[in-house]
Amino acid sequence: MKYRCFVLTVSLLAFVYIDTFARKNEPSFAVIVDQEVMDNCKSALEKYAASVEADGLKTHIIVDRWNIPDSIRTVLYTLYKTDGLEGAVFIGNIPVPMIRDGQHLTTAFKMNQQRPWEYSSVPSDRFYDDFNLKFDYLKRDSVNHLYYYYSLSSEGAQSVNSNIYSARIKPPKYKGKTRFELIDAYLEKVVREKESVREISRITYFAGQGYNSNSMVARADERISLIDQFPVLAQGKGHLNYIDHTFDESVKWRLMAELSREDLDLAILHHHGAEDTQYLNASPYASMADRWLDMARKFFRGKIRSARDTIASKQYYIENYNVPESWVADAFDPERMKQDSLIDAAMDIHIADLEGFTPGARFIMLDACFNGSFHLEDYISGHYIFNPGHTVVVKANSVNTLQDIWSNQLIGLLELGVSVGNWAKEQFTLESHLIGDPTFRYVSSRKKGHDFNYAIAHRRDEVRFWKKMAKEEHPEIKALSMKILFQKGVMNPDQLYVIQTSDARPTVRLMAYQLIQQRGSDMIVPSIKAGLYDNYELLRRFAGIDASKNQSPALLDDIMLLRVSPGITKRVDFQIRRAAELYPVEAALVAYDKQLEGRRGVWYEQKREEKANLERVLAGNEKNMMELLDPKVEQRSKRFNITALRNSNQTAYLDSLFQFMKESDDQSLRLLLAEAFGWYTRSWKKCEIVDFCKRQASVETDEVVKNELLRTVKRLTD
Repeated sequence: MKYRCFVLTVSLLAFVYIDTFARKNEPSFAVIVDQEVMDNCKSALEKYAASVEADGLKTHIIVDRWNIPDSIRTVLYTLYKTDGLEGAVFIGNIPVPMIRDGQHLTTAFKMNQQRPWEYSSVPSDRFYDDFNLKFDYLKRDSVNHLYYYYSLSSEGAQSVNSNIYSARIKPPKYKGKTRFELIDAYLEKVVREKESVREISRITYFAGQGYNSNSMVARADERISLIDQFPVLAQGKGHLNYIDHTFDESVKWRLMAELSREDLDLAILHHHGAEDTQYLNASPYASMADRWLDMARKFFRGKIRSARDTIASKQYYIENYNVPESWVADAFDPERMKQDSLIDAAMDIHIADLEGFTPGARFIMLDACFNGSFHLEDYISGHYIFNPGHTVVVKANSVNTLQDIWSNQLIGLLELGVSVGNWAKEQFTLESHLIGDPTFRYVSSRKKGHDFNYAIAHRRDEVRFWKKMAKEEHPEIKALSMKILFQKGVMNPDQLYVIQTSDARPTVRLMAYQLIQQRGSDMIVPSIKAGLYDNYELLRRFAGIDASKNQSPALLDDIMLLRVSPGITKRVDFQIRRAAELYPVEAALVAYDKQLEGRRGVWYEQKREEKANLERVLAGNEKNMMELLDPKVEQRSKRFNITALRNSNQTAYLDSLFQFMKESDDQSLRLLLAEAFGWYTRSWKKCEIVDFCKRQASVETDEVVKNELLRTVKRLTD
């Protein structure tokens, strides 16, 4: 294939533009590379570009010569508006936007921004792919020159809705190999994999220790939903494996062997994580008494080793836990320490374990915290693609992430030939990222019909088309159509509620539920009520979460009914318990008693005994809110209670919060409260909070507090 190369200048960025037989209105793709990568990997880059072009995407190779995020964003936006750009990949050392004041765009990240900026900012390529977001430049890092700090502006959107997809191809640390050698080898692998015509039919999913409260119902329902999302599985033409952390004392070796299968198409891994570790087993999973005793001995040895005063610590455990001295006598024996370290290492997958590892799954989802920390010199997800195996793309998170998310949303679109990038774009958050080639896609299982990979990126405005697709039997096509029609204002909450309460397919019902909750309407509370009793665990779980966020009095009886129900599943119970603790003391206790009336048996007697603890928590919440108005209470305590509102969305004492905002002379706490109000996006009091913030902003004398109040208004009305 011949290339025409010429140089253009847009804004501050000079770039090389490579075009092949460009047709008008042909979708395009951008490859952003640093100058050294272009100089050292030109042949591999051109082969990669040719493979992308062969799949129907006109490809631009852009050399970043100025190292400025704003300039790259300008170029991408220009290509999006004028040349049908659908995605981009950043290869090498491309600037990393470090986002501040945007924690509400993450699922879980809530770090105090007074901490060092490199830790309290979110590395995010939403800067490059979501053009509705606006940012204010703050500074460049003085040590790591790739870090550029930006504040999310209140003038732009306050939710993520990426216009294009993006991904990173950035080599982690490898002994004896340069980053250019790694990039060359990886791009050549991508070309090979693209040439391999492959449908998706073999899938494995995994759950690590402690994930989703170890709920087996959650994992069983995930199997049901995956079979529904991938009709090839329902037709008996594919294979779906599940591995649980309880299968072995150390499940690591089983999981790595499964991931190395050459016939594996997709792996979905749910577990906890760090930038260099996938946490699988917290401790060896065993059922024999001698193994439990071994683990107990090891536990106490570890506690003593980590203590500041090891002698005092040893004596403490002997006296308070009746630990035999023989259990811990060899705590500092070198051989014993080595054995204990080997046991610890066997519990999880570490970067060192991936040396020489050749994963077979073409796409791996790491549903975990920090595994996608591409901004660091070394990060574990990078090791899954830079090897001789078959893995070409990984989805991972640059900071921590919430467990209770719909990580498999619309994933069945992959079976229809939708690229990983176009799929991931539909559920990007500030922290979620693709590592590898985002254009990779499986061959569609449908030999005829619409090109959904093209439609999802370039036919979103064709309402008639999506109305027709909403009648499709394939649950993922129907769910995607509902999402697009709702975004276009064509489908309303009443119609979605009918689907939520009548459709036979769990993921279709869940999509209807999620869309209803995104926009204020009279259907929100009825939707939550129905969701609490749906037979799909994930929908019940989300309804439990939203019940705790909404806190409408109309939900209280349902919350307390489920709070005492013996059939409630573990993770739903976790969410319902939180919801039950957020109502006013008297109303909550009356509702709790009501659900226990006339019920007999040991289970319900235990629930009656739990009432005392519920009352203690409720009274504590009330006390914390009242203390905000007490001048004798120290600021540190008030700061903690205000910060906690970001998670609790407490409305039972909203009048006290309003009073504090109006009367307090502590501007730092008022600023904190103004920001906390912005998290009440699903509260039944949202409109009341918006009205208050508008009124307060109109009379506010502190400019910083005023700006935060207006930012909150934007967040709650976006």
